[in-house]
Amino acid sequence: MHQTPVQAKDRKHLTELLSVASGGVVFTTIQKFASEKGEAYPLLSDRRNIVVIANEVRRSQYDFIDEFARHMRDGLPNASFIGFTGAPIELSDKDTYTVFGENIHTYDIQQAVEYGATVRIYYESRLAKIELDESARSHLEENFQEVTDGEEIERKEKLKSKWARLEAL
Repeated sequence: MHQTPVQAKDRKHLTELLSVASGGVVFTTIQKFASEKGEAYPLLSDRRNIVVIANEVRRSQYDFIDEFARHMRDGLPNASFIGFTGAPIELSDKDTYTVFGENIHTYDIQQAVEYGATVRIYYESRLAKIELDESARSHLEENFQEVTDGEEIERKEKLKSKWARLEAL
């Protein structure tokens, strides 16, 4: 039987859409799982026949303890979760595997190239050449003296050493 997908307008509407015993295709955004810091996220549905399919799941992991990914789990505790990401993360406060489970399939860049889904990526290391015109050097020296006027000589020398390196520029 064909079911027409429905877009949840807000958290209340999402809860209404999930209040049926089974069925339904519901689209929502991760923002529907936001709440005030420290506030317990409400139960949306305790159904076991809910499947959450999410794309770019790593982006839902920021501040895992108090944000979207944690709230999805709290609001839909018995749901099954499938997440797509190119870069899962596993840190103490951000953990893709805690929310979405272990990998069921990986698709690496080499496979994507072989299948023609992407072009081969080449990396070429380069050093940027930075040169300072001689007339600009004297201008910088004047500005440095002006900015550091009143500083002790030792402090001036440390600053000059720090900011004279090409990397700092």
